[in-house]
Amino acid sequence: MLSDAHRYPEWVVGASHTVDADDDFPAPGARFRHRVGVRPLTLTDYTEVVALDPPRRIELKAKARPLGTADIAIELRERAGGTELVMTEEPGDLLSTLVAGNPVADTALRIRNAEALGRLKRLVEERPTGAPRRRRELAGQRVLITGGSSGIGLAAAERLAKEGARIVLLARDEEGLALAKERVAAAAGVAAEREAEAEGGMAVGVPVDISPTMVHTIAADVRDRQALDAAVGGAVESLGGLDVLVTAAVGATWGPFVDTDPDDFDATVGTVLTGTANTIRAALPHLEAASGAVVAIGSTAAHLPLPGMSAYSAAKHGLIGLVDTLRLELREAASPTTISLVNPGPVDTPLWDHLESQTGLLPPVPPDRYSADAIAAAVVSAIRRPREETTVGASAALQVRAYSLLRRPTAVGLAALGRIALAGEDKVAEAGALHTGRGAGSTGGGNGGRLGLLIRGIEARDALERRLGR
Repeated sequence: MLSDAHRYPEWVVGASHTVDADDDFPAPGARFRHRVGVRPLTLTDYTEVVALDPPRRIELKAKARPLGTADIAIELRERAGGTELVMTEEPGDLLSTLVAGNPVADTALRIRNAEALGRLKRLVEERPTGAPRRRRELAGQRVLITGGSSGIGLAAAERLAKEGARIVLLARDEEGLALAKERVAAAAGVAAEREAEAEGGMAVGVPVDISPTMVHTIAADVRDRQALDAAVGGAVESLGGLDVLVTAAVGATWGPFVDTDPDDFDATVGTVLTGTANTIRAALPHLEAASGAVVAIGSTAAHLPLPGMSAYSAAKHGLIGLVDTLRLELREAASPTTISLVNPGPVDTPLWDHLESQTGLLPPVPPDRYSADAIAAAVVSAIRRPREETTVGASAALQVRAYSLLRRPTAVGLAALGRIALAGEDKVAEAGALHTGRGAGSTGGGNGGRLGLLIRGIEARDALERRLGR
């Protein structure tokens, strides 16, 4: 990189472009002419190689007269299996010394050069950069969904398959994945039939064979980094790349914190928070290569406490910190990848029957629950048009807002609901799904869930935005 004069403007802050360069660059005495500034306010000058010790050190005199000159030394050192780069810049003439010799100028120079080295690092690592995609058509998108054998993950897979996306479902239980694959393949069949009918290639109602490349399954535990890395690699190989990641793997323990088995607490955090981090880490290079998108399933528990579910609430709170911080880092790195968080309130999924209970009983299912398909509609909407964070449902948004603005009275109400929930129902807890996969190809938990108005509202909004070209 440092031996190519034409690439310096790609990382040197303030450089516009290289006009020309001596053929023997970077030999000592060789020069390249460059433009500095922002058009139309640019000036032309040159940088000369003063000394060279390949591949360890290069010394340059950079000129941008009448603004000044600088003596720059760049040294490379082996360190920790990689390369440490140290850049030193000093004023190259009397005028530059007078201008730069103060704390304000020194601070500005450090900020400028820190940005330059950050750009250089991304270029050397060949990490993709660019503007994120703000609109995305779903047909043909390559999607990996964790927690894909049941609940929200499976519901999202069905909706995406109906739109013509290609999908890999990831979960722990192979039998559950096989059942989920049948459902998603059936949804993909709807998309294939619709496409064939539109092209006039079939009669209405005639079955269409689904390509085996439309739906894949991989069994892995998101808490096992080594297995997960291999699984993500397998998903990318099956799909030929990766455009979208939906992290929906979940597991939870139920009961007072003081009664919660430490292993159950750790497993909850490991699945919900660390498992999400593991998955994003493994998938991010592939997503960046495709200007892709991450949609993480959060919860209203990320913004307010849930008595009896301390581990789950802690993990979801942590997920907010992870996603917000990662989003800033990606933006700073000029990454083309977007990251969205979808926060549902109570949802009717198999999770309620699969809690790892510390009391021997299961809690009553909240009455204001939505269907998994309603949350899946919000997930698909966030893929179509990435949003930083979405809370699904008016009641869920109201609860979060109330806790934010009226914390003390809302906390009293939550505590009362927690006492009722901890009293349990008559439903005795069976073996939970925290340590063993229990997904069985079902999106609902059998308790009923609202969906109609919310789904119609989400779909109407998406249709309007597409019509307006937003």
